Amino acid sequence: MKLRKFLFPILLSPLLLALASPLAHAYSAHYYVIPNSVSLRTCPSHGCDTLLTAYQGERVEILERTGSWSRVRFVDRSGIGWMPSDLLSYNPDLRTGPRRTYYVNKTSITLHADPSPDSRVLKTLRFNEAVEMLGVGASGWAQVRDLRTSITGWTPPRYLSSEPLRYPKSSKRRHRRAPKKPPKKEPPEVPKAM
Repeated sequence: MKLRKFLFPILLSPLLLALASPLAHAYSAHYYVIPNSVSLRTCPSHGCDTLLTAYQGERVEILERTGSWSRVRFVDRSGIGWMPSDLLSYNPDLRTGPRRTYYVNKTSITLHADPSPDSRVLKTLRFNEAVEMLGVGASGWAQVRDLRTSITGWTPPRYLSSEPLRYPKSSKRRHRRAPKKPPKKEPPEVPKAM
């Protein structure tokens, strides 16, 4: 009986540790800063004071998320602050390798100031115009740089192809249903003469 009292907590403790560890390390992966520079702020708002500047390719660890903002800590230098989550990427190639060129696969697309269709439009890109992929934010939008004008903005990555196309991709069209045929009318029965 006494042995059970001691064994139960011993056997239960690894289970509790296993359940608690994912909560403690929920955002432990390293992320990389996408834009050339971004302000690290004292609170999750563009109106807050700037603490430091983070530069493209710097590694950060997310400590907390609130809405569209992340509280981050630099990995390679000291500093903690808030920045928009969409300015972070899982992709380490921002720091080490050459960036890939992509091409607009629609007749035209808009380049936005922020990763949102409601944000200010910076430029309209035409079919097969080349852009440099800077990264993909948490919202799923890609930050790209127009290679002709060097304007940097955001667009959904589905509008980009890894190579030039011969024809623009068309928008998804709804298929029209064939009109229903009226039921066949049987000729009226002719009464038989008696």
